[in-house]
Amino acid sequence: MLVSHRWVGTAAMVIALGAVAAPSAQADPSDSQAALGGGSGIVLGRSTKCSLTTIGHDGAGRLVGFTAGHCAEPGMPVTGEQFRDVGVVGVVRASDEELDYGVIEFDPDKVAPLRSVGGTTISGYSTPPATWDVVCQTGRTTGRACGVVWGSGPGGFLDQACSSYGDSGGPLTVGDTLVGLVSGPLINDTRAIRFSCSDSNNPLHTPVLAVAFDAVRAAVDAAKGVGSGFQPI
Repeated sequence: MLVSHRWVGTAAMVIALGAVAAPSAQADPSDSQAALGGGSGIVLGRSTKCSLTTIGHDGAGRLVGFTAGHCAEPGMPVTGEQFRDVGVVGVVRASDEELDYGVIEFDPDKVAPLRSVGGTTISGYSTPPATWDVVCQTGRTTGRACGVVWGSGPGGFLDQACSSYGDSGGPLTVGDTLVGLVSGPLINDTRAIRFSCSDSNNPLHTPVLAVAFDAVRAAVDAAKGVGSGFQPI
C-alpha cells in the first residue's frame, strides 16, 4: 500500500484469486551503503514510499529486489528510505500492473543486502499458503504483524495481517519462507471510514490482498530479463 490515497485496484487481484482466488543487519554497511532487505522502506521516484519484498541475486549475478508493481515504473530511481544520504541505490527494470510486482536492479557498491529485517528472516520461497494458515508481514509502516489466510490460490491469497499505507510490496512469510507480497486492501479507505489497519492489536480491519511470490518468480523467469533465476541471499 502506497503512502498516498492511490492503492492498487482490487479487481485484478480478485480475478487472480478466483483464477487461483529499525533493520536487523547481518551485514555491517559502510556510510556509503544502504542496508536493505525484505520489509525495508524504499522510495521510488521522488516520493513514492513502499516496502521491499526481498533482495538477492538473479541468474546473471545481478543484485535485485522486488516490490509492488503499482509502486514502480520502469526507469524509476530507488533510494533507501532510511539511507537517503547514500543517494540512488537502484533502478526499476520491470513492472507488471496485472500481477502487481516490480523488479529493481540495485548497485552492489551502494547496497548491503540483508536476510533479516524487523524480526523477519527470508531464506527461501515457496508456493502460496493454504487457507487457515498464519502468515506474517513486515512493512515499513506497520512493522511485523501476523494474520490468518482467508483464501488462497496459485496467483495470490487473502490474509488478515495488519497492513497500511506504505506496506505495499512488503513480504509475507511462513517461518523463514517467502510466500507472497502485499498488494493492497480488499476494501479501500474512504474519507469518512478507515478500513485499513491502524493498530496491530485491533483485528477489525480490512483483509489484505497478496500476490503469490511463486507466481511472480515464474513470470519473471518467463520474461528472461533482470531478476530471472532469482534467489534470496
